[in-house]
Amino acid sequence: MSKPVEIEEKEILDKMTQLREEIKRLKEQRYALIDDARRLRQQRRKLIERARQLREEIKKLREERKKLVEQVRSLRQQRREILEKLRSVVNEIEEQKRVAAEYRPLARKSINAIRRRIEELEWRQQTSVLTPEEEKEIIDEIVRLEALLQKAMEARKYLQELTEKRAELYGLRLQIRSIGQEIRSVSERISKLDERISALRSQLDEISPQIDNITKQLEDLSAKIEALREEINRKVQELRELSERLKELRLGQEKEKALQIYEEKKRRIEEKLKKGEPLTLEELRLLYATSPDELEEESE
Repeated sequence: MSKPVEIEEKEILDKMTQLREEIKRLKEQRYALIDDARRLRQQRRKLIERARQLREEIKKLREERKKLVEQVRSLRQQRREILEKLRSVVNEIEEQKRVAAEYRPLARKSINAIRRRIEELEWRQQTSVLTPEEEKEIIDEIVRLEALLQKAMEARKYLQELTEKRAELYGLRLQIRSIGQEIRSVSERISKLDERISALRSQLDEISPQIDNITKQLEDLSAKIEALREEINRKVQELRELSERLKELRLGQEKEKALQIYEEKKRRIEEKLKKGEPLTLEELRLLYATSPDELEEESE
């Protein structure tokens, strides 16, 4: 047995009210989730930007470190070359020291005194009357002194060279010490860069899981938002179908009411016709019409 129209209409209206409330509630939930997703996306953008800045800073620091490492490598190579030179100079000095022991007594001779003595002897040879034996003695002495002068000058030169070698050795040692200090200074800078890079790397390692976690939250939110959208669409479709059903019910009510009016008018016209009373054109049309719809079609 079918329900009365009024009861069905009330049930439809109640159901439509319930659906509208549910749709409103679902939309509020969806908007809240969309706001959460927007907030998370903004948070993720900030973290991604911070991660980009950290990577860029780490890249710059590593480039700087690479240059410093290359500088240390170059300094060490320079130090090795100087050390090789130093060892060569040390060997030369050791050899020269052995020879210098022989030259040192000669180097102590006064070159000016020898030259003066040679000049005196030459002057005496040129200005004095000498016997052959005396002249021979002077000539032999001059030859001996000239040989001694030559050796003394060579000894002086050799000892000077030894002094210069020692000065060169001292200079090389200073260079090695200076390079060693520079290597230590650059190495300290590298260590500080390593500490800075490590700290930045730790920050980056902390940010990456946060980004992954937010991405997972956004995926979950997107799934929930999509599920709510589908549920809302189903509710809206159900509401639309109920609205169509309500229209059909009301239209049926209107047609039933129109049919009742039509049948009542037709009954009165038939009674009038039985009494022999004259009928109007409109009454004749109504009398011979089979339904109210037919009258509406004729009026159109």
